[in-house]
Amino acid sequence: MTSFFLGCFAFGLIFTVTSFVLGALGGGHFHLPHLHFHAGHGPGGGGHGATEHPALSFFNVSTISAFLTWFGGAGYLLSRYSSFTAAAVTGLSAVAGVAGGGIIFVTLSKYVYPRLTEMRAEDYQLPGTAARVSSPIRAGGVGEIVYTLAGTRRSDGARAVSGEALERGAEVVIVRVEKGIAWVERYDVWARKNELPPGETGPALPENVL
Repeated sequence: MTSFFLGCFAFGLIFTVTSFVLGALGGGHFHLPHLHFHAGHGPGGGGHGATEHPALSFFNVSTISAFLTWFGGAGYLLSRYSSFTAAAVTGLSAVAGVAGGGIIFVTLSKYVYPRLTEMRAEDYQLPGTAARVSSPIRAGGVGEIVYTLAGTRRSDGARAVSGEALERGAEVVIVRVEKGIAWVERYDVWARKNELPPGETGPALPENVL
């Protein structure tokens, strides 16, 4: 029994350390079971959804390796230094293993996974992104817009597709980007062109344009 517990402890510890080192060096990826959810795009490709925090399963590589480490360590110590029966040692070791796996699970679910995001190319595409005019766009001229892309607030120079003047605070949608300048269209005009369903408000717009 002592050799069995020692083997479990060694395997769990080595696997945990190896996973950590490979992940830190970028030499390997251990994908834990989880689910990604992505909010849908607005009609006509108008809105970019944000990736939700992944839902972590209790039974994953990290918690299983932690279970084996704690189970093996506790079993080895109990079988070597206590007078408990083999059944009692196994039971107590299992409890210790569950506790170790639980600690890792709580740490991952509360402090690690909430900070993870899924890199998706479509989240970084500007056409169809909602924005607000932060600096008035003169007729035929250039102004500035603010918008949120992949969770980050950004600003760019902008021109109106129609060539009209757009006042500060106007709600617009980026139609295309050319040479670093965003060409925008009033949101209501874009909504009519894309036949936005009644009651559909479309993508969220940045607030507090200064």
